[in-house]
Amino acid sequence: MDFISWILALIGIGSDRAMHQSDKRAEVARLNAEVAGEVGRALDILALAAPRLKRLASQIAGDQPEIHRDIVKFLDEQQAIAITMLKQTEDNKAKIAGARGFPDWDKAVRDFQEWRITASRIPPWVQSIVDRYDAAFRENGFK
Repeated sequence: MDFISWILALIGIGSDRAMHQSDKRAEVARLNAEVAGEVGRALDILALAAPRLKRLASQIAGDQPEIHRDIVKFLDEQQAIAITMLKQTEDNKAKIAGARGFPDWDKAVRDFQEWRITASRIPPWVQSIVDRYDAAFRENGFK
């Protein structure tokens, strides 16, 4: 192999590596955005349900203060967790866009895929809890 062919081969290898890293970076950015979307859905569910559930819970606060406290605590905790996760996606966005990014993009893709799968389970879970609270209030005559 002559010198020029050798140089061109090295350039090609570097180009392939850069393209692979760029593809992984784009995949991680997409997964991060999907996590943010799922967390946003959970926040929307909580924003819609929290005032209603807190109002209903306050109606039973005199008779059963522990139930009122537990419902308010659950809603506040879930909202705080979702806000923390949303902030984490914003921090990740900056890290992904940065020059250094992640040292191992393949591992980052795997980690973000797992995080995406976990995040996709949050809105249905929150909705099911809200529905159970609603059903319990309806069964007991609270509207």
